[in-house]
Amino acid sequence: MKKIHLLYIVILFVSCEQDEIPIVQHQSGEVRYNQMDMGSDYNKQIFYNLNDNIIISENIKNKWDLAFGSAINQIIINSSTFTQLSELKNSNFQDLISTEDLLWRWDNPKGINHGTAFGDISTTSLYIIDRGYNIDGSSRGYRKLIVDSITVDSYFIRYADLDNSNFNAIEVRKNNSQNFEYLSFDTNNLINIEPNIDEWDLIFTQYTHLFENNNETPAYLVTGVLSNYMNNVLIAKDTINKFQDINIQIIDQYNFSNSQDKIGYDWKMYDFDTQSYTVDLDITYIIKDVSERYFKLHFIDFYNTYGQKGCPTFEIQEL
Repeated sequence: MKKIHLLYIVILFVSCEQDEIPIVQHQSGEVRYNQMDMGSDYNKQIFYNLNDNIIISENIKNKWDLAFGSAINQIIINSSTFTQLSELKNSNFQDLISTEDLLWRWDNPKGINHGTAFGDISTTSLYIIDRGYNIDGSSRGYRKLIVDSITVDSYFIRYADLDNSNFNAIEVRKNNSQNFEYLSFDTNNLINIEPNIDEWDLIFTQYTHLFENNNETPAYLVTGVLSNYMNNVLIAKDTINKFQDINIQIIDQYNFSNSQDKIGYDWKMYDFDTQSYTVDLDITYIIKDVSERYFKLHFIDFYNTYGQKGCPTFEIQEL
């Protein structure tokens, strides 16, 4: 089985990516707390709403394989299972395919505008999908897939096992109330994963991080937080001011980013001597949510009261 590495890098800086945003001053909200139970094996994906401080939905991470964009013609792979994709430009669907010597690609965790494994989707290419790993670390197997066409309303695809068994041809209809429609190869059906676009701000999940300039091990499975960047959730990172000192009066000091992985995973560090995680308490994230409210979020632990990892604990406050 492939070895999955975890990368732990602490990046200490304040984000500088977008223009200043004028803010109407008002009284801050109360400090609230929450804890996301992702499971000690990180098996859950949890969609979270900042304003209400509630979980909107959650799912086991390997319940889906591909997600099809509604507002943009793009397909993403399930990076939480370390899925990877190879494109063959001179193969027919019925060809028997070997996975040896294939060149693999991954989605960029910053978001689809930064690159996807599918890239510019071709209706003549044959795509080989390594579905990654189950929760217990076993392989989820492979599929091959052809995109026959993409219309204003739908995607039309064919897929099968590499030996041409389990053939399916389906239509995936777009749904403008959600960023993506999700397909499961296990059920050969669309399944409900993502809430409506205006209902959530963050997702706590594993995902595949790409490490630049490392050809030997370019991709890593990490555990962290991604944002609803397609619905204009914006995030800045502060490593200078303390959580309690950040207020609406200094909001114009920040430049915000809509990169999906702006929060990411490196708010925590792993100590190989103690074999445990610690949280970097010097980091606070400032977030503009889907309703254009501003919040500050500060992680304070990665364990629950029973000492089980995979339970990010944080405090938040509306600015």
